[in-house]
Amino acid sequence: MVLESLVSDLLNRFIGDYVENLNKSQLKIGIWGGNVVLENLRVKENALSEFDVPFKVKAGQIGRLTLKIPWKNLYSDAVVATLDGLYLLVVPGATIKYDELKEDLYQQEAKQKELQHIEEAMQLAASREKPQDQKKDSFAEKLATQVIKNLQVKITSIHLRFEDDLSDPERPLSVGVTLSELSLQTTDENWKSCILNEAAKISYKLGRLECLCAYWNVNSPIFYKGSWEDIVDQLKVGISSTDLEIPHYQYIFKPIFASAKMCINPTAELELKSPKLDLNLEVQNIDIQITRPQYLSVVQALESVDCSVRSAPYRRFRPEGSVHTNAKLWWDYGYKSVLQDHRRRVRTSSWSSIKKHRDNLKAYKLAYKNKILNQKLGAEAERTLQDLEKDLDVFNITLTRQQAHMEVIRSGQAGGKNAAGGQKKGGGGGFFSSFFGKKNKKEEPEEREEVSGSGLDELMTAEEKQKLYTAIGYSGSSHSLNLPSQYVAVVLRFQLCKTSVTVRDQPDVPEILKVEMLDLSTRISQRPGAQAFRVEAGLQKWFVTGLQQGGVVPSLMSPVSDSSSSLLTLEFEVNPESSKADQLLRVRSQSVKILYDAVSASCSLLPVSCFLLPVSWFLVNLSSDHFMFLS
Repeated sequence: MVLESLVSDLLNRFIGDYVENLNKSQLKIGIWGGNVVLENLRVKENALSEFDVPFKVKAGQIGRLTLKIPWKNLYSDAVVATLDGLYLLVVPGATIKYDELKEDLYQQEAKQKELQHIEEAMQLAASREKPQDQKKDSFAEKLATQVIKNLQVKITSIHLRFEDDLSDPERPLSVGVTLSELSLQTTDENWKSCILNEAAKISYKLGRLECLCAYWNVNSPIFYKGSWEDIVDQLKVGISSTDLEIPHYQYIFKPIFASAKMCINPTAELELKSPKLDLNLEVQNIDIQITRPQYLSVVQALESVDCSVRSAPYRRFRPEGSVHTNAKLWWDYGYKSVLQDHRRRVRTSSWSSIKKHRDNLKAYKLAYKNKILNQKLGAEAERTLQDLEKDLDVFNITLTRQQAHMEVIRSGQAGGKNAAGGQKKGGGGGFFSSFFGKKNKKEEPEEREEVSGSGLDELMTAEEKQKLYTAIGYSGSSHSLNLPSQYVAVVLRFQLCKTSVTVRDQPDVPEILKVEMLDLSTRISQRPGAQAFRVEAGLQKWFVTGLQQGGVVPSLMSPVSDSSSSLLTLEFEVNPESSKADQLLRVRSQSVKILYDAVSASCSLLPVSCFLLPVSWFLVNLSSDHFMFLS
């Protein structure tokens, strides 16, 4: 079936890049049978490469991934996706021994992913430019829409942990996040679980989050030096709310429970009566507690991450021993690291290197043009493309591909199949002909002076240049002509009933400073027709207390009156509808009482005066007033 192939491709695409032992043939058989069960999948070492962070996965496992597809009753049963157990241990990249072959392989995989994302973005942009014939949805399209409407997702037992004993070997650090359950199910307009039929246009989703916790351990035991199996077994500890008293787990916030209600209307932009996406997120309580050792560890960890980012390009030269016992090796490490950048600059500026680079670009253009004209290439041609892509960077590869496509279209040689496998019709040149071909008779967006003077006028026609702007996400116009400027397409609401931040010197001593906020609400709305968005935030109450003295807890900040109005309201809008300003900011505040306590200030993690004085100045100057920024 078409949908079986679609599900198989999606799972291979979104899971295959992150796990090692995924059996794709068994996956396809499982989908055909109606149930997919994948167990004990190992996470790849470079699973975090897309985030461009200097960390590696030391050990990771997906316990059980289940996908239930009722092929015979898709209109009466829901498709259920369940993930039970995700355990991940992340360490600094310098902790893992450098392997040149692995690093080269990971770099090529990352480059190919980036090139694939660019091609998909260009294909999506070109498909939007092509005129679409109004026709009824096919059976496969309706079936896929029905599956998405009734999709149910359940994720349980998540433990993600980061360990670092390089920054301070005497005081190892471990940071982790645990999650008991996260679920998403389809409901009706009354938020009751149900199965939507094909005629339902609006989808309602109800999400729940159970027991989300985070810990920051100072002088922590280290897991990553053990075996892979031992690491996973230790990560399985501390998932449920009953395990919060486990030794060596210093939680920085207690379990968080939240619910989300989401309304999705795919046809909203045609009717213009309701938002396309309406999300309402509600969190009952967030209780954050931090101690002096944790705060100092946070500062040290941030410095360590910055150092890891700067030293990542020189990992191949880094020795394994300590600095004190291997001074000669570390001096050699610094010498090679400095010379690497110098030699690269000298090499790339030589005439021989420039000539080689130009030859590679010409060879790659010819090879890629051959791929456009002949979809099936021989083994030798494929090998040539791969070898050239290893030497060239993403920018040059993308630019050369665009030049190859334009030359093929201009020469009229795109008579067969294009790179995407589509058949040419009427001299249109398939997919890329729509990308660089004729344009509908619409008003041309006004182009910016710096772009028009960049030399593109000499290389492309106006139509080709506009297609390129669409592909890279550039627009010379200030707004979209497809939607009215007043139409609100996306609405996000966030409601936090209670929030508290507690500062202590040690975990078991009285609190030094406590900040408590009640009824914090935020609303974010977007108007794509005017490239505008609006942020509205309100805070009902705000209390700050200090260190207990003689049985009395001093109140450092509290509202003066018991007014029902909000203590603080903030409105920020880009391209406001009610004003000619580019940006609009309004802030309103009620009167507050502020007390300075010397004992609390001297004992606090950060001096209370550094926190209270700017806040008091801000509130006093904004009390019963508002202002506007014009640009």
